[in-house]
Amino acid sequence: MKKELKTKLTQERIIDAALIEFSQKGYKAFGINELCKNHKISKGVLYHNFAGKTELYLACVRESFHKAVSMIRGESGEVPSLADYVERRHRFSKDFPHHSHIFFEAWLMTPAEIAEEVAKEKAVFEDLNRQVSEKLLAESTLKDHISQEQALDYLSFIQQLFRSYYLAVNGSQGTGSLASQYENDLQKVLHLMIYGIFKDGD
Repeated sequence: MKKELKTKLTQERIIDAALIEFSQKGYKAFGINELCKNHKISKGVLYHNFAGKTELYLACVRESFHKAVSMIRGESGEVPSLADYVERRHRFSKDFPHHSHIFFEAWLMTPAEIAEEVAKEKAVFEDLNRQVSEKLLAESTLKDHISQEQALDYLSFIQQLFRSYYLAVNGSQGTGSLASQYENDLQKVLHLMIYGIFKDGD
C-alpha cells in the first residue's frame, strides 16, 4: 500500500472516531485519552496525523459542514427550493447524527477560541441559506410595500433571533438532544418566518 493512501486511511479512521466522541461529548468535554482508549488508536499515530484536539475538531467540522452543504444542494448542485432545503436538512440530521451534532455545535455554539477558523465554514453555509431565501423570494410575490432586500433582511433577522432564543430556552440540554430538537422544529419556524411577506394566496 502506498504511503499516501495509508496516511489517508489512517486519518479517515481517526476522524471517524473523533466524530463519535465530539458528537457525544462536545468540544470542551472531549479528551484525547478517551478517544484513543475507546477506539484503540495509539497516541503516537494520532499525534503523527493531527497536532491535537483543536486540529482534529476542525477536521470534523469541515467534514460535517461539507456533508451538510452537499446533501442540501443535492446531486445537481443547484440551489434547492425551500421545501427541498427543509427535507434534505432533516435527512442530514437523521442519516448522519454524529456529523449533525458537530455541525450544530459549531454553527450555534462555536467555542470562542476557534471561532475564527470555524467562521470560514459557517460563511459557506450562510451563503447557501441566503441563496435559498433569494430563490424563494424570486419565485413569490411580495406585498407591495416590501422590497426583496427588506424581505431578505427580515428572514435573516428572524433566523438569528430564533437561534438565540432557542439556545436561551433549551441550552441546558445536551448538544445531541438539542440538535435533534432544533432540526425537528426548524420546518415550523421556516413557515412562520415567511408568513406575512407574501400576498394572500401565494
